[in-house]
Amino acid sequence: MLNRRPLLLLALLAVLGGFGYGLVQLFKLRFASGDNYPAYSSLRGDPLGCRVYFESLEQLSDSQPRRFTQSIGNLPEGKGATLFVFGLPWSEMSAEEDEYKALESFVRGGGRLVVTLYPELKKPHFFTSGFGTNGPAFKNPLLDDEHRHPPVNLREKWGFGYEFVPGARENFVLTPVVARRIQSAPLPETLSWHSALVLTNLDFTWRILYARGTDPVMIEKQHGNGSIVVATDSYFVSNEALRQERAADLLAWLAGGSREILFDETHLGVQERPGVATLFRRYQLHGGVIALLALAALFIWKSSVSFIPRTNELATTPILGRESAAGFENLLRRSIAPKDLLQTSLDEWHKSAPLDQRATDPRREKIRAVVDAYNAQEKPNVVETYREIAGILNRKKLWNEPSTTTYH
Repeated sequence: MLNRRPLLLLALLAVLGGFGYGLVQLFKLRFASGDNYPAYSSLRGDPLGCRVYFESLEQLSDSQPRRFTQSIGNLPEGKGATLFVFGLPWSEMSAEEDEYKALESFVRGGGRLVVTLYPELKKPHFFTSGFGTNGPAFKNPLLDDEHRHPPVNLREKWGFGYEFVPGARENFVLTPVVARRIQSAPLPETLSWHSALVLTNLDFTWRILYARGTDPVMIEKQHGNGSIVVATDSYFVSNEALRQERAADLLAWLAGGSREILFDETHLGVQERPGVATLFRRYQLHGGVIALLALAALFIWKSSVSFIPRTNELATTPILGRESAAGFENLLRRSIAPKDLLQTSLDEWHKSAPLDQRATDPRREKIRAVVDAYNAQEKPNVVETYREIAGILNRKKLWNEPSTTTYH
């Protein structure tokens, strides 16, 4: 009868493999839409994401968009680069001191910073104009709160604030309003605006691009060799807007003609943390992981299944040496030749005697003579020689008996 254990193990491996394949496909479907990512993430493919804008820039030969998931301190040189920060909560318009210095260096070095705020539809009860309540936008998860310096308020540094001006409502839903172009720029004349947040207390260096009535909602300023753009809504960069209300001129203007375009994901909580999995993905070592898993499965299989067939002989043949006497007998048969047995026994007997009495034992010479006679015979009789030696040893004589004593 064939052993069924290998077949069962193979069936188990097949079931586990099928389960793993199905799980991978389920995750692919889940991550394809990207709805597990925050709103206005470039990894999100549903209406609230910005993946369409990211992939559209990828199609252009003169731009190199990429997702920025590192610390803000790792920003590249600003010249020829644009940093998009989409969907930033209004209360997180702040940064750590070192991150603020990195942003300043990026913009003043010729970079373009575009910040669009998360569209707010109602005024929170704790809102105070010009100040936020949450922590910095670009949070460092490795920095201890107790050792963190007070965050830098970017609104104060760059000279602007904001306030809530709710629009008309229909069935408890804020109706989108129209934002009109103020400057004579190659931009759309109007935009559908989905946020009740407006900009106030603008520094004289800002220029207003779009306004809801008299309230600015999108502004721009030159800062060093670069520029900063702030908007109170992020709808116009979303996948939904690119499908229904595409503003291609505005999206092209936001990029600013930069070759390197960075979509920041750190403010949304999508941040790269170096580890083994990151290294495997970076250097495409997926085949190595699969090989290690296959090797582990083979090792488990080898340890649990015996490839040596069982026979009736192995099952019924008694194993010698189970008792101490039988084990000693087997050891003697394997280690000592029959002709050397008496001599070896004599040597061991001498070793067992006390050191001060080995030379004075009168039986020593008698046994030596018997052994020499045994060795001189052509066909010695082991049994008779053994009996003769046993008779000498059985005579009850003291160890200190004089050597002249005769035996009968």
